[in-house]
Amino acid sequence: MVVPALLSSTAAASLLLLDKGESTQTVLDPKKYPGSLLGPATLDQRPYTDTVGKGVDLYIKQASFPKVFAADLPLSQARRMAAEQRPFGVAAYSGTSGSPAWKKIPSWAIITTQDKAIDPNGQRWMAKRAKAHVVEVKSSHAISVSHPGAVADAIFDADRGTR
Repeated sequence: MVVPALLSSTAAASLLLLDKGESTQTVLDPKKYPGSLLGPATLDQRPYTDTVGKGVDLYIKQASFPKVFAADLPLSQARRMAAEQRPFGVAAYSGTSGSPAWKKIPSWAIITTQDKAIDPNGQRWMAKRAKAHVVEVKSSHAISVSHPGAVADAIFDADRGTR
């Protein structure tokens, strides 16, 4: 659990830097940032019912997963990740953000230049808007697996940058 009051900086790797009122669904217009392969052709929708109500989870189709999410990993590893993936809820996709931490504290962003889940140009736009310290890494969306050292370096830089 992250307690925002204790944060002195933010670090994001191939993530969205949303502003208040934005959602994952609305922030990156596919006409302006067409590099993402995520969409109906690459996603499976699975309805569910739980104690709160009904919802829909999204999964990247197993056949699409290596190309969309983990193209810089060995195919066997990407296939294993596809089988083990956790869903992304449609409610999280369409839900709007609250007030972002990047407006109050310094931010660092890793732009994953080979990302097919979040268009790198959209990542650059969000990082610029957040006035983030930026590092670009030739990586897929799975940067924490393919380039863990780059992620650790960004976290350490964020820590050092706020002391």
